[in-house]
Amino acid sequence: MLINIKETEDQKIHISSDFHLNHDPKWEIPIWKMRGFNSAKEMTDGIIQSVNDNVRPNDILIFLGDWCLNTTLEQFNDCLARINCQNIYCLWGNHNNPHEKKIYYAAMKSLYPEFTEPFAKEVYPFKYRNMTFVGHYAEAVLGGQYCILHHYPISIWNEMKHGAWMLCGHSHYAYPATQAECSDGKILDVGWDGHRKPWTLAELAEVMATKQVVGKGDHHQ
Repeated sequence: MLINIKETEDQKIHISSDFHLNHDPKWEIPIWKMRGFNSAKEMTDGIIQSVNDNVRPNDILIFLGDWCLNTTLEQFNDCLARINCQNIYCLWGNHNNPHEKKIYYAAMKSLYPEFTEPFAKEVYPFKYRNMTFVGHYAEAVLGGQYCILHHYPISIWNEMKHGAWMLCGHSHYAYPATQAECSDGKILDVGWDGHRKPWTLAELAEVMATKQVVGKGDHHQ
């Protein structure tokens, strides 16, 4: 789907990914510790506070997947209620519960009872409280800039030869090709681990200005 949003002084656009709210894995070094927090709760509280410090209620937050993990529906609803922003656009990542199965799939079952998982039909946009689900992939014009939005990095994306941005997450800023310092292509991991707060369009434009337009493998004119 194509998202077209104009930015104004009263409604700024912010983009982020991979919050992993409530994620408390049984790893030797869990994600909250990697991020410098003392617990999953402290990480969740810190990320929510950062969002509220930077994104106003009427602003737009575009989120590219992995909102939470190890989270009940009640905890998910609580996190949404604590976010001041009322205009969250959310793409699916690879950690989608409970908002996928308990909210979106439940709605799809009520609309299309003849379908079973995986669904043969999905409907977007789908709004739930202050979050709107927009699917697995989207192309967007954000403040006049053409962008490709996906949880996973794409090496060849639509309109790349014409300066389109490829905005992604997933790698937790561990993949050099999607880091701000890489000038080979206008692609960026906008996730929490690389910026520690949602990106503004102005911040993204500053980074993308240092990156080259490339057309590797793209034969389209």
